[in-house]
Amino acid sequence: MSIATVGEYLIHYEALGRGQPVIFLHGWVGSWRYWLSTMQALSHRFRTYAVDLVGFGDSAKPRQGADSVYRLERYVELVQEWMDHLGIPQAHFIGHTLGAMVAIRVALQHPDRVGRVLAVGYPVSLELPKGILGPAGKGILTERLSRLAQEYPEVQREHLRADPEAIGLSLEEALTRQDALREWLRLADRPLLLVYGRRDPLIPPPLFLNGSLDASIRLIILEEGRHFPMLDLPAPFQRLAEDFLTLPDPSQITLKEEWRRRFR
Repeated sequence: MSIATVGEYLIHYEALGRGQPVIFLHGWVGSWRYWLSTMQALSHRFRTYAVDLVGFGDSAKPRQGADSVYRLERYVELVQEWMDHLGIPQAHFIGHTLGAMVAIRVALQHPDRVGRVLAVGYPVSLELPKGILGPAGKGILTERLSRLAQEYPEVQREHLRADPEAIGLSLEEALTRQDALREWLRLADRPLLLVYGRRDPLIPPPLFLNGSLDASIRLIILEEGRHFPMLDLPAPFQRLAEDFLTLPDPSQITLKEEWRRRFR
């Protein structure tokens, strides 16, 4: 276990391998643990880091000031400060849901610190029952996340350790910033791969993005994947991640026969 003191918070992370840095950021439930098999698969070519965001896993869970620290922009600041602490000038990012939001914001605000971004389940298509908004809508999504976490041993335990405020406040931001999430894709100037599970019951593949993405962005759907495609389909996901990070031109990434694809 590795711990870094960033500002007033303790941030837990794990690292494997040698080479160019790749930073993994988890989503609303779980922690660094569900990235472990992907980290191991990439560690022969990269120095992989998986970070527990504040409020999750073994990182700090502040009793005061949660309303300010469990916010997207603060997470972006903390990730940058953590990189400074470890002396990481630039890295590729692989993020899931909340982690995907953080990774893309880091790329927008500090493009010199980011190589390529693989965003899994980027929440531009969060679905709520028609007519349900506000706290009720957030509650429904929180309950859905809880049910999804129970399907995976490596997620369930960590979900129970997360600060519910960290889940709720960051989920609320995704719900209220849908227009901004789409705009960030337009503004992104880093190679970006969006990956979704066709069977994700929380964040369905955003097919409305077809035809509107920049040439440097690819949208790929894993037909048998659900909310955690890195766990549902570990071998295909790991191969896809390695291809994306190593191809000379990542915009030319192609899928193997067993995957179906959706490009712009």
